[in-house]
Amino acid sequence: MSNVNKLPNARRAPSPVVRCYLIVFNALSAAGWAYIIYLALSVIIDQRASSSAYDFLKPLVSYVPTSIVTLFSPQPTATNQFSNTLTSILRPYIPATHNSTFFALAPVQSLAALEIIHVLLGLVRSPLPTTVIQVSSRLILVWGIIERFPHTHSSPLYTTMILAWALTEVPRHAYYTLLLAGYGVPIWLTWIRYSTFYILYPIGAVSEALVMLTAWGLEDWVKAGLVAIWAPGLWVMYAHMMHMRRRVFGVNEGRKSREKPKDRAKAK
Repeated sequence: MSNVNKLPNARRAPSPVVRCYLIVFNALSAAGWAYIIYLALSVIIDQRASSSAYDFLKPLVSYVPTSIVTLFSPQPTATNQFSNTLTSILRPYIPATHNSTFFALAPVQSLAALEIIHVLLGLVRSPLPTTVIQVSSRLILVWGIIERFPHTHSSPLYTTMILAWALTEVPRHAYYTLLLAGYGVPIWLTWIRYSTFYILYPIGAVSEALVMLTAWGLEDWVKAGLVAIWAPGLWVMYAHMMHMRRRVFGVNEGRKSREKPKDRAKAK
């Protein structure tokens, strides 16, 4: 699932400093998510990523407090039969990619927490509720579930989840990088940014919920409650993106659909 990172109101353009900052933020985010796609695909096609790039970037995650949650509770090791069965079915087709991608996923997804601050400071006009839902749900998964529960590391659903995230985020951040930089955004990139969510959102939401279910422990009921809100949360994000897509594409399409046959003939 992905929130919308819209530009400030056209009547009040961002200052040069803010614009430069947002360009750098979106460009770095797009590059980070693209690198995650590369790492995941390199595992899927049975090819190792460049060792030099891996060795250069892997130490970055050491600066992130990867054990914040475990300071307050012991490391859980629970799993369940449903998760084991599902994993055994999917693993021949979708490999686990945690060992090759988490070192990059952790800092890239954590960087997205700045998007909430952007909204609060008025740097962008994204709706706060959808931004909070998007960012907080992913941070819970990255730090509260994946980093904390080792059994999730071997799940193919981790792979489908991060690919759904990355394939959503690369076009989104690339779109806003070009828009903020003043370059023309290609129509194909606009179409991808406002159309692929139809497929990627359900894949991402289902994968997220099932990844959570692979980590049953002392907090079973809490996690069950979180999973229960995934469906309405998906609908909120889905409806928001459909609204945004209509705003981008729907004006001319709606006008054509409302024209009477005679009007169309006259226009021709």
